[in-house]
Amino acid sequence: MKKLMFMLIISLMVLLHACTEVSMEYLKIKLEPGMDTIEMNDPFTDAGATASYGLKKLEITVIYNNVDPSTIGVYEIVYQTTHRDLVQTIKRIVTVVDETPPVVTLNPGIDTITTSEAWVDAGITATDNSLDDLIINVIGEVLPVQGVYTILYQVTDPSGNQTSVTRYVHVIE
Repeated sequence: MKKLMFMLIISLMVLLHACTEVSMEYLKIKLEPGMDTIEMNDPFTDAGATASYGLKKLEITVIYNNVDPSTIGVYEIVYQTTHRDLVQTIKRIVTVVDETPPVVTLNPGIDTITTSEAWVDAGITATDNSLDDLIINVIGEVLPVQGVYTILYQVTDPSGNQTSVTRYVHVIE
């Protein structure tokens, strides 16, 4: 009986010792699926990451996040998890792009005049998601001669996205 008890105690000690050893092969960390490319000045929601050691779910800490949705570029979010003395990290790359062209609207104006009148350009209203200055080119002219004239407004944002609108001016006798 004593021999059996001794064997049982030794077996339990070996089992407990094996249970207390940790191994990197059981420490898992992974990114949750999410939007990693966003349009400039759009809201960004971090999808996060998950971690586990075997069947045990672990806490995730964000140790670095430099994402700036207001500036075009490539950014990083670094997540970390720990289990006892094991540490593992994973990185998400977030890209901020500007692929949206400016929004351009013709301002209401008088676009039918007589040959004796001077046409006054009512212009356009232009906005862009970049909130930066836009380049506006106005192409065309209106002569004091009967006909239909086109004025082309080309608006370009700092990323090179472009929108064009046309105004038609009627000159009558």
